Amino acid sequence: MFRRALLALPLATLLSAVAAPDPATPPAFQEGLDALSASLWEIAAVRFETALATPDLDPKARPEILLRLAETRIRNGEPDAALKLLADPALAALPELPFWKAQALAAAGQFNDALVLLDEKATAADALHFREALFTRAALKRALGDLPGAVEALNLLIKDRNAATALRARLQTAAILLDLGDAEKALTATPPPTARMTPVQAVEADLLRARAQLEKGEHQAAAAIFAALLQKEDPAFKAVQHDAAVGLARAQLAAGNREAATDGLLAFIEQQRTSPRIGQAFPVLLDCLASKPTADDVILTRLREWCPPPPLKSPIGITMGDDAASAWPTSAAEPDELGTQSLYHLALGLRREGSDESKARARQALTRLRIEYPAHPLAERALLETSRWDLADGRKEQAAAALAALEGSSSAPTLRAEASLSAASTAFTAGDFALAAGELEKASALLDGDARRDVSLNQAVARLAMGDLPGFQTLAAAGAKDISLVIDLALERALFLTSRRDPGAMAALDRFILDHPSHPRLPEARLAAAHAALDAIPPDPAFAKAQLDNLSESQAAELSPATLALAKIRLATREKRHADAAALSESFLKALPEDPRSPEIQFELGQAFFENGDYNKARLELEKFATAHPESPAAAPALLRAARAAVLVATPEAKVESLILFDKIIAAKGDLADAARLEKARVLDHPQAAKELLPWFQSMKKDHPLRLIAGLHLCDALYNSAGTDSGPMQQALAIYEDLLAGLAADSPERFKIQYYRGRVLEQLPDPKNPSEKRLQEALDVYFSVLQAAAKQAPADWQWVDMCGVRARTLLENQQRWEAAIAIAEQHAKLHGTSKLAKDAADRAKVLKLEHFIFDESE
Repeated sequence: MFRRALLALPLATLLSAVAAPDPATPPAFQEGLDALSASLWEIAAVRFETALATPDLDPKARPEILLRLAETRIRNGEPDAALKLLADPALAALPELPFWKAQALAAAGQFNDALVLLDEKATAADALHFREALFTRAALKRALGDLPGAVEALNLLIKDRNAATALRARLQTAAILLDLGDAEKALTATPPPTARMTPVQAVEADLLRARAQLEKGEHQAAAAIFAALLQKEDPAFKAVQHDAAVGLARAQLAAGNREAATDGLLAFIEQQRTSPRIGQAFPVLLDCLASKPTADDVILTRLREWCPPPPLKSPIGITMGDDAASAWPTSAAEPDELGTQSLYHLALGLRREGSDESKARARQALTRLRIEYPAHPLAERALLETSRWDLADGRKEQAAAALAALEGSSSAPTLRAEASLSAASTAFTAGDFALAAGELEKASALLDGDARRDVSLNQAVARLAMGDLPGFQTLAAAGAKDISLVIDLALERALFLTSRRDPGAMAALDRFILDHPSHPRLPEARLAAAHAALDAIPPDPAFAKAQLDNLSESQAAELSPATLALAKIRLATREKRHADAAALSESFLKALPEDPRSPEIQFELGQAFFENGDYNKARLELEKFATAHPESPAAAPALLRAARAAVLVATPEAKVESLILFDKIIAAKGDLADAARLEKARVLDHPQAAKELLPWFQSMKKDHPLRLIAGLHLCDALYNSAGTDSGPMQQALAIYEDLLAGLAADSPERFKIQYYRGRVLEQLPDPKNPSEKRLQEALDVYFSVLQAAAKQAPADWQWVDMCGVRARTLLENQQRWEAAIAIAEQHAKLHGTSKLAKDAADRAKVLKLEHFIFDESE
């Protein structure tokens, strides 16, 4: 959804959040504003709802709370909920209502409807939030492609008496005028350097001014501004440094200074090689390349240096001819913007050089790009570029195949092989190993030499992954003469076992490490062995620590930083050094926040906080993770852990937040929905818990794995919520009897249910004599447990002991001393080693003395 329409919201929120609290509003309202300012939308919503539920709430405070709650819903992506709130009659007379309704409609994607509300009345100078309303109107117009309409809305703000508003409007107007191609007006609209601006605004104004002058042909003036921006040390510059570097190069090229443009861009790319925006510079760098460059041209040389090294031939190295890939990894290569851009633009540059060798290398570069980085936007462009080259070179068959590949088919042999390899890579990553093996077999039939050998290796790995050991052994045996192939395949097998958490993984890696201490992939094997040891049952943290300690600093530098960090974090967790695990996680996230595996580290951070007892931190971190990565398999477990953490925070607000999180999990209907429902019930008071659990239990089939535990929780809630009403007790009794009917005779849960059934019977009136309780039936239940335990000793004596105590207590209450003594002695004989059984024996002696009851033998 387009979000530019919400540009006014930060200002509106700021105005409300920093305002002095109104004495008429409850404290929860100010807490909601604080949460809103911190971008904690769900917490803010809970606080505002708490404020609305305040007893004897001042009616004058209600509209403001409703508005802030509506804003929170808009920000949290709930425009429908916001619109429902804004329809409250309490808001009908508020003049700012159209503004907030427009924001909600814009968030819902109803731009035209939002514009209708932002009419002349809403944007008039005397209207509340009229400035924000005009900015929103301009943003909506721009989103709908009405650039002149956006300028018209901003023109009203350029004349505003508020200097900050006028400045903001001028900057936005200048940007739109540049989009319209009117550089002269854009230059006029741009604030002069002497204007009072924040550092961010000053940088934005300089960039706009430079762009306008470049469009006007004033190359030197533009270059001077771009160059000055590149020299700035202010952090505000970071947002526009790529634009400045590219702009400077364009200005230098336009002025005829190709060498300066080249040197500047090469230096900038080298300096910013890890930036995800570095791709902006490459098209201009190619503009700097001569139309017929030499093979040793500085640009081509640097592009070669920036290209990623070919993947190792193990696990899946494929050496192919000019028209095919040089590698196919077991999974797509990790994102590498510098490497991907370099491969693509090197190919285009080599093509310009024109020799047969350069053309062949250009094809190889594009093929590598498509196979190693299939998800990158340049992958399809690479295939299209290949088809164009084939057409230009008279390679009609190859061109037709390349174009067909864009539509999902192929006909040229080499491209068919590439298509099969790409399909195999995708299938392997998705876990469809049978399909991967089949596609690799097709590719092998189209190739020869080293290419066929390496594809056969890949096929062997796929066969192993799909559990086809005979197929794996057949392919492995075919390459038995190649010792290096056999060694690499042994490592791949061990790594695959590690990925599956197979019990044999640690032994296989240990064997590889001992047999091949000088293998170039030894660090990778040690790291995998550490993970395998931590996954073992039971875990072996000592072995994991030994593997990590044996990695030198240089070896560690070769490994994936995230995989290494995860091993250290997991080791700290296994050793119960939870504070260390949290510190390691925080350090990694601070150093490499953009790493593809940083979400895993963030999850571990939340877990470490939880285990260390930092429940509030754990809740925030885990909820943030689940919100940012809803597609992750760990999202639901993170939400469940966050809910548990909120419960342990043990405040009324945290309890409400835990219920919201439990409801999210339940609503998702995933694997953890039932667990969340049970845990939610523990948080609720007894009547609410019964209301939550009863319909769920009634809908369960008899063989549902959680039916027993859900039934026990439900009965407990019914028992404790009954009060003077026997209805809930009757329901609990029926459920206990239903559960008993479905249990095996030797079930360890039978005595537990009988005990609770007896407790319920104690509270129920006797149908034959309502003034009495069903104590006789309860006594019968307890005694039957003692009798059953006498015949077959249970694994857990807890419930037998408790039944013995209750039976004796009932008899003592009825002053049936002899029977009480008999029960106590029977209880003591059954399980004399437990404390309660010893207490029973002692109690029997006391009762005898107190009531002068002795056996004839005594």
